[in-house]
Amino acid sequence: MFTSNHRKFHVVFDGPALVGHRMDIRDLAPSLVAIADLFTAANRELNGDAAEVRVEVSANFKVGSFGIDLTSAQHLLGQLRDVFAGHNASAVSNVLGILGALGFTGAGLIAPLRKLAGKRPVRVEQAGDEARVWITETEFVEVGADVMRLYRSRVVRSSLEKTLSPLEREGIDHFGVVMGDAVVLDIHADEVEIFRSTIEDQEVVSDVIIRKVLMIESVVFKEGNKWRVHDSSNQFHASIEDDVFLARIDAGERFGKKDVLVVDLRQVQTIAGARLTTDSHIVKVIQHKQPLQDALL
Repeated sequence: MFTSNHRKFHVVFDGPALVGHRMDIRDLAPSLVAIADLFTAANRELNGDAAEVRVEVSANFKVGSFGIDLTSAQHLLGQLRDVFAGHNASAVSNVLGILGALGFTGAGLIAPLRKLAGKRPVRVEQAGDEARVWITETEFVEVGADVMRLYRSRVVRSSLEKTLSPLEREGIDHFGVVMGDAVVLDIHADEVEIFRSTIEDQEVVSDVIIRKVLMIESVVFKEGNKWRVHDSSNQFHASIEDDVFLARIDAGERFGKKDVLVVDLRQVQTIAGARLTTDSHIVKVIQHKQPLQDALL
């Protein structure tokens, strides 16, 4: 005998590449499999063998950038119902609880990962059902013991990374979760790096500053976001770390697509597992030029 519960939610990918409401199945399929793996791994961490969980695709594809209905169903084994009677503080006896612990419908795992921004915690202090994750020596975030179990699970972290993998594709900018009419989670492509499962084990193999000429592809004025630029060979995102340049932006200096910047660019290459990653940071803007013009004949 068993009891079951289920919860529907809507996963949305958004961005210029999805204007026609179509998505390459080679991007979508691994992400959907990863969502199923994510729920299975989270359920196992929180409930052991006391419950089973699965994620199913519904037939209803909604109009949007690209969205799909998913249903997560949990089955509680009848002979183990006492697990959920208070004897095991980590047990989560409903799908909504798993969604919340993961951060799909609340702070959950997503919150400390965003706060840590890819760094190791300074320390973790756990007492009973609560834990303090120290971001710095003076700043911490409080999470439940269930969230800490998910944080420490390599399988959960790896599945979350794969769920967000379509955001690595050019033109796919957002991953969202919708419950009813409410957007309960929105992750931007610029955040992908902080959800890497191997980021804490990464090794810096190169850290150099070079003078570069970059063409602006898109400008993001929200604090902390990156600009998309082009160096004549490759298009990539770069964070702006020149405070004087940022002050000029705040003062109203106009910037636009195809403008040219002469900059000191810091590029940091790291190896994490089998992945080589390059992070780019504009540390100083030497000159700002208007878009290049073809010579008149």
